[in-house]
Amino acid sequence: MLDYAEYLALKRSNPNEKCYIENLIYEIGDSQSAISMWNGYELESVFDIKAPNIKEIFSEDQWNEIINHVKESRFWLDNWRYSDAVCKAFANEGVLLKPLNNRPSLEEKEKTNGILKRTRTRFAGTYIGYSVKRLLYIVFQNAVIKKVSTPEKLFYATDEDIYGGHFLKFQYKGNGIDNIDADIRQAFKFSEITDDKNLVCLDIINSTNSVSIHARRGDMLGINKYCYEYGYFKRAVKFIKRKVADPVFFFFCDPGSVEWCRENYDIFGLDKNEDTVNFVDWNKGNQSYRDMQLMSKCKHNIITTSSFGWWGAYLNENPNKITCSPDIRINTTNSF
Repeated sequence: MLDYAEYLALKRSNPNEKCYIENLIYEIGDSQSAISMWNGYELESVFDIKAPNIKEIFSEDQWNEIINHVKESRFWLDNWRYSDAVCKAFANEGVLLKPLNNRPSLEEKEKTNGILKRTRTRFAGTYIGYSVKRLLYIVFQNAVIKKVSTPEKLFYATDEDIYGGHFLKFQYKGNGIDNIDADIRQAFKFSEITDDKNLVCLDIINSTNSVSIHARRGDMLGINKYCYEYGYFKRAVKFIKRKVADPVFFFFCDPGSVEWCRENYDIFGLDKNEDTVNFVDWNKGNQSYRDMQLMSKCKHNIITTSSFGWWGAYLNENPNKITCSPDIRINTTNSF
């Protein structure tokens, strides 16, 4: 979905040029061992989006060669140099593209990082380091947000042949997503809910001051671990309770985390005896997207560092919504 938003931005900036999406990663699948493929490419099955695909300009044999080249590059072991691998594979088949999102190799990264930077990174992973970093982010928020703001690359106008390369930055502030908001909302329209469980849940969501909590653990636990350890959820829930009368909480988790969340109310600042809490744990497999749909229908949202939860919060159309994230850079109304 973030990739498709970038496609919309390039189309907006280059109205007379041919623009394609590229979803080659799904044909590589789990062989890259770095990110979960979940249910594969779903823009067409969920949203009926049929965007032009770069695959169309190659023969079947050429495309198989491209897939093999990208696999053999093992880009996921070298600082995720996906753009480099794809552009080289395309070049081998006679299509030359200028990549916008080149990444340094691990060797280059090690040279620039140095001992001081590595020590700083390890320190940031401790409670004291996290607290210092959080304070500095608040004090210097404008500079911090500016560092992830590159709208000139997302809305790149050119007559050259380019490869955007998956910036995934529209979830961050300062990248001009408002310019394509109408296009996004037109594209990402969910089909009507018809099954009994989700209809009952939707009725409760619509009739209460509903608050979604996206407790993304599983494959994202390494990134989101600090949210559970250092009080993020407690701060967010406390803020919601202060601003929202009689909130009703809805948990959305990866399947393996539901029971853990049930057993750890205190980590979320919730009380089993006092708070109204629901667990949405039945949307699985190719129906998983219904979780995002239900999150978008909640009045307010609490998310982790996860684009799935972020889209649920972004697509929420409540004009008075409170959306909470653990990072001041993420495009939500509040961060904690």
